[in-house]
Amino acid sequence: MPIGVLINSSAILSGGIIGALAGSRIPERINTSLTGIFGLSAITMGLSLIIQLNSLSAVVMAMIVGALVGELIGLEDLLNKGLTRLASSLPGNNLSEEQLDNLISMIILFCFSGTGLFGAMNSAITGDHSILIAKAIMDFFTAIIFGAVSGYLVGVIAIPQVILGCILFYAGNLIIPFLSDYMVSDFKAVGGVITMAVGMKIAKIRYFRVLNMVPALILVFLFSRIWELLPF
Repeated sequence: MPIGVLINSSAILSGGIIGALAGSRIPERINTSLTGIFGLSAITMGLSLIIQLNSLSAVVMAMIVGALVGELIGLEDLLNKGLTRLASSLPGNNLSEEQLDNLISMIILFCFSGTGLFGAMNSAITGDHSILIAKAIMDFFTAIIFGAVSGYLVGVIAIPQVILGCILFYAGNLIIPFLSDYMVSDFKAVGGVITMAVGMKIAKIRYFRVLNMVPALILVFLFSRIWELLPF
């Protein structure tokens, strides 16, 4: 069962509703403070995963090649353009340009963040839901903050989030029989690197085009298997 995915979507839904009800009563200083804490929390989560790697060479190779593939395809740019068209074409939509930008940012953060994509697959492959549960805690408070600005629309994002999360979860279940312990360890390490990049981006330490790193989550299985078979 995709327990972590369901917990995460519930957190987004409830946080969005609470934020919409709270409105402008949430002080700006809380928003600023929590954003930094979210970033540091994601970095900590990333570090806890990276130390579990089996082959440093396989992980580095997967990150480099994966990022190159993502940049050549332009995954992040394609998603931004698609979401802009989708949000602007919503029926009865009277969103301002700022609200539209916020909506796109929220969809990317909640549905397409490296932590979310990795967390859903990790839940299926390892049975460990802790990544998504930690993300749910952060998303809950983030949804409150966004909900105070953009209203109940934030809660609706829980729908595509749970759909995407379940797709990734069940896709992860399909590949479990083909994975070794070494491959799973390296997969978690790549997820840790991406999660750290998300944390640095949230904390405004360094901007990374995180979505363009996502192909590394697939390529790491191939490189890990190759290094596992090498006689050294």
